[in-house]
Amino acid sequence: MTAGPRTARPGFSLVELLVAVTVIAILAALTLAAFTPMRSIAQEAYCANSLRQLGMATGMYLGDHQNKFFAYEKAVPGGVLWYFGFETSTSLSQPEGARTVDETQSPLYPYINQVGGVEVCPSFPYGSPLWERKYKGASWGYGLNTYLSNENILTLRPSLVMLFGDCAQVDTFQAPASPGNPMIEEFYMIQNTYLTVHFRHGNHANILFLDGHVESMSMYPGTLDTRLPQENIGRITPVGSMQYLQ
Repeated sequence: MTAGPRTARPGFSLVELLVAVTVIAILAALTLAAFTPMRSIAQEAYCANSLRQLGMATGMYLGDHQNKFFAYEKAVPGGVLWYFGFETSTSLSQPEGARTVDETQSPLYPYINQVGGVEVCPSFPYGSPLWERKYKGASWGYGLNTYLSNENILTLRPSLVMLFGDCAQVDTFQAPASPGNPMIEEFYMIQNTYLTVHFRHGNHANILFLDGHVESMSMYPGTLDTRLPQENIGRITPVGSMQYLQ
């Protein structure tokens, strides 16, 4: 049996191809635009969970130490014991990025292991050209309310006093940072005058309170560190305020 003549199938015209490509590009852009805020929300939730882990570890520590907090820092033979680990005198004399800290000596270390560990905040700009490494390894990017050092929790109002929060510092005085080359580094304290709260979650910062709840808080007007304004480092209260600290 002889096959009949084949009918030619019309192909895409150039205009139709351009329209198809344009539609695909628009759909891809819409998908990316929807994904970006979802990723930001997920990172904020991940960070909040890490803070809760820190809160659980701190609660366990307090239960074993008559409700008295560990010191933010204290001089010990051979160096300094920070709340996040031991640093030798030799390390203290090293430049930024070359210092080391033994986290296993942290008063919280055994308890952090019991709660499953604490992860770094995924929204901290590790790897950015503006990031200045403080130690050889990254830590959490969280800061402690230093007014809790050696305090007894029974004298405090747990739902109104912060424990840890998203934290960072603008550095202009330690190489490779300089006044003409401000950089961002991890920082470990929140107190009543420093601009060290890091609003890295859509202009909000996660703050953990003593009762274990985490709040997403915005920057207090006029407290932005203008040396590196794009990093959104400032305060949740006016400079000098003791609100949320005691």
